[in-house]
Order: sequence, then C-alpha cells, then structure tokens
Amino acid sequence: MNRIAPEENAAQPRGGEGLGALCAILSAVLFGTMPLITKFAYQHGGNACTAVFGRFGTGALISLLLPLFIPGFSLRITRRQMLDVLKLSIFYALTPILLYLSYNHIGSGLATTLHFTYPIMVITLMALFFRSPLTGPKLLCAALCTAGVLLLYSPSEGVKSEAMGMALAVASGLTFALYIILLGHSSLGSLPATAVTFWLSVFAAAEVGAFGLLTEDLRLFAPWQAWTAYWMLGLFATVLAISLFQKGVFLCGEVKASLLSNFEPMTGVAIGILLLGETLTSRSAAGIACILIAAALTSRIRR
Repeated sequence: MNRIAPEENAAQPRGGEGLGALCAILSAVLFGTMPLITKFAYQHGGNACTAVFGRFGTGALISLLLPLFIPGFSLRITRRQMLDVLKLSIFYALTPILLYLSYNHIGSGLATTLHFTYPIMVITLMALFFRSPLTGPKLLCAALCTAGVLLLYSPSEGVKSEAMGMALAVASGLTFALYIILLGHSSLGSLPATAVTFWLSVFAAAEVGAFGLLTEDLRLFAPWQAWTAYWMLGLFATVLAISLFQKGVFLCGEVKASLLSNFEPMTGVAIGILLLGETLTSRSAAGIACILIAAALTSRIRR
C-alpha cells in the first residue's frame, strides 16, 4: 500500500487490485448501514447536522484508542500529509452537509440518485485532468451503475424547490468525486488507513461542528439512544468504512473504487427487505442486477 504517485500505483499486482476491490465493496456495505442507523438517531431527537458531527467525532475518539490495542501503531503524520488530510476533510465534510440540505428541497430518493452520479464525475475528471483513458469497460460500467441507481431509487417522492435541491445533491456528488481523486493522488498511501481516518475525522468534526454552531443545528444534548447511534456510525461508517475505502482507492484506483461504491445503495435495499419488511420489486431486482454486472466488469478496467 505504498502508493506515492499514480505511476507506482499502476504497477500494483493484480492480487492487490483484487484486495482493493474487496475493500471497496466492504466499505460500501458498511456505508449502506448509515440510513438505518441515522433513522434510529432521528427517532430519538437527532438531526442531520448532529448525526454527521457525532459520526466524525466518535470516529476520531475510536481511532484515538487504537494505539492502546495495536503495538507500534502511531497517529503521527508529516506536515505535507497533514495538509493533504486538511484538504480532503473539507470535501468529505461538505458531502453529507450538501446531501442532507438537499433533503429539504427534494425527496431523499431523487437526492441519493443524483449523488450517486459521482462515479461518472470521477471518470470524467480523471480523463480531463489526469489523462485517464475513457475505455469501453469504464463507460459501460458507469452506464450500468447509473441505471442501477436509477432503478433502486424512485425520483417520484414529491418535490419542492426542485432546482435548488437537485443542485445541492449534484454538488454533494461532485465534492465526493473530488475527495476520491484527491485521496488517490495524495501523499497518504504510505500511512495506515486508520491513522488517516483519525485525522480526517478530527478535521471533519471540527468543520461540521462549526457549521452546526453557525446554523444553530447542532444538538449535543440528545438522548442516550441517539448517541448510541452516533457511536455506531463512528465505528461502522467512519473508522471501518473510511479505512477500507482508502485501501480500495490506493490498491485498485479511483475509478474502480468509485464504481464499486454503488454497493452502498444496494445494501440499503437489502436492509429494507431483510430488516424492515420491504418487498423486493422487479425494479429493485433489475437495479441490483445492473450493479452486480458492473462490479463483475470492473476486472476489465485498466488505469
């Protein structure tokens, strides 16, 4: 995982890419638990801003405890790496804020659909600024992922202030795409993923906390059930999911990791069926099939 430059990463062995793809998929599955956990927090007095702050804050605290259990583990980073993490944290903190703000104007299904256009943004930006070739497999995978997300989420939930909401949702996809690209071209590849997660969580929590104080949306005095949910978000959707996603980006590349992250909405559908008694419709089944086919085709993608 000693990625310093894109050229070195391109020389990764195929086994490393396979491990990276697995990390990206596991990360997406963990991220897919967020809606269920966040909904539980909302039922006990939480709100969007506090959920994001609680997620990053508890994630930082959990990461801070790791040196107690992992011999030789260090959270130290260089000044250059600190600057890279700071830049990444801005885009990572902006992503959920923009997405949750879009929910005030459009339905969550449409917002999520627009947010998950970010794999296409990654492919486009990589081609424009890093000369990543627009190959047939990349375009086919992007088309299948887009079709899958459109099938999994219905944009017919009733909208208000539609233009603003759509713009915010697309912007959340763009900030996440920029996060992925900056991560892949950062100096952080030689660091343990959990160390990067700690510093990323610290900065993101500070940024979201400042935003929440300015907007008066930060509710720290929430019931214990809400804070239990925040701790779960900190462990599953921050320490584990972010660390796995970072490994995925460094091992299999920005494009593959972003395409495989479409397992996240599929996980949400699976949770709805298995835990919430929802029905698997033919539309959802077709969406899942599109994403699984796209995931299988990512093995043909070259950087």
